[in-house]
Amino acid sequence: MQLYMAPMEGLTVHTYRNVFGAYYGGADKLFTPFIAAEGSHKMKKREISDIAPENNKGLSIVPQIISNDAANFIRFARIIHEMGYDEVNLNLGCPSGTVVSKGKGSGFLGRKKELDEFLKAIYSELTDINISVKTRLGLKTPDEIEELMKIFNRYPIYELIIHPRVREEYYNGKPHMEEFMYALGTSMNPVCYNGDINTPDDYDRIIQACGRKLPVMAGRGLIRNPSLFNMIRRGEHAMTDKDTLRRFHDKVYSEYRDTMPGERVVIFKMKEIWRYMIDLFEQNDLYARLLKKSHVLSDYTIFVNRIFRECELKAE
Repeated sequence: MQLYMAPMEGLTVHTYRNVFGAYYGGADKLFTPFIAAEGSHKMKKREISDIAPENNKGLSIVPQIISNDAANFIRFARIIHEMGYDEVNLNLGCPSGTVVSKGKGSGFLGRKKELDEFLKAIYSELTDINISVKTRLGLKTPDEIEELMKIFNRYPIYELIIHPRVREEYYNGKPHMEEFMYALGTSMNPVCYNGDINTPDDYDRIIQACGRKLPVMAGRGLIRNPSLFNMIRRGEHAMTDKDTLRRFHDKVYSEYRDTMPGERVVIFKMKEIWRYMIDLFEQNDLYARLLKKSHVLSDYTIFVNRIFRECELKAE
């Protein structure tokens, strides 16, 4: 059983990853938010800090790169390798409009000839580095995966992580399992499933559909319920207890306050986590409104105290 934390921009940074590891854990790999390999010869300070080994002790980290320029990708992959990492991940999945408009992330999937040339260049050059790929089924339609698999199968992809949606769907609708099964059956490289893993039942359903165990990556579901991987490993449906969740929350909050510039940024980041985590609580509508109205830390503290004191956790 292999379980991976998905990269989520602005959320799964090293401060969050470390607290997750200390209070819950269970992730075999934790993929970092993408590093933009641009024309500069250096990574940004925040990117270096996020993947620095001293900031990720005890965690199996996979740095992710987003780029559509092979020379830039190769240069940044070399920098990361020199920091002690044997695997880097190529982002072909990000659906953000600003990313796609530049032909990066899932936008690269619409430029198949260029993508093929890019992959040929990086796999020819980086023979001493494991390069995994995180992709979607295509840019506009799920059947694009057929042509994409012909491209992917030409290269020694360390692991092909597939989110069974296309870019234009973002995270809406149901995953296209028929197309995922096609990719799984035709891939010449190891495959990992990514998408809509929110409960142990979701994991069991995917494994049953595939007919065998394969690595699974969770992002939104793991932010929603940080005990998810432990539940899957134990085959249990008992939720985390509120006391542990409160301590986890308080530690993340404390780390954000210590490392982020100002309370507005801290509140914004905590609201991003609560966007998913509030679904753990029964009858949370009133508390969601309190959270929305929290514009200063004192209001946010009132929200946190009330939801943990007054609400019970849902049964999974």
